[in-house]
Amino acid sequence: MFETKREDLYFIIPTSFIFFTALFVTLWDFILIQNMKFIFNVVNILGLVLFIIGVSIRLIGKITLGKYYSYGLRTLPDHELVRRGIYKHLRHPITLAAILYSLGIPLFFSSLYGFILMLVMIPFFIYRIKIEERMLLEEFGDEYREYMKQSKKLVPYIY
Repeated sequence: MFETKREDLYFIIPTSFIFFTALFVTLWDFILIQNMKFIFNVVNILGLVLFIIGVSIRLIGKITLGKYYSYGLRTLPDHELVRRGIYKHLRHPITLAAILYSLGIPLFFSSLYGFILMLVMIPFFIYRIKIEERMLLEEFGDEYREYMKQSKKLVPYIY
């Protein structure tokens, strides 16, 4: 059993609350306001595509990390810095995945309210990236600094 870093709880608790609230609001919007009238359009397709891409990236990231994957931030005694697969290009693909599938859900159900709530999570993801990178710099030092120079943080070829 591992212990999640305290500052990570400042991400996990509010982000989980926002995510589940946004899911509830999306459902409320779809059922009560839209009367469950599903009209398949560009927004729905975009939502479905974002959801599928997000879930796929998350699965690839978890498989690539293997035993080093954890919901909470931590390192293992024999931890190695994973720089292969999707991690060759992105340092935080699972975070990117979470943003994509979280935004895809309300778009699929045409819920502007749910979408806006999901957007509120993005600053929390940025915060978590900062504390994760600080943790990895402490653990891996120059090896992680070099990796930072060779990869993007969250968005391929951009950021």
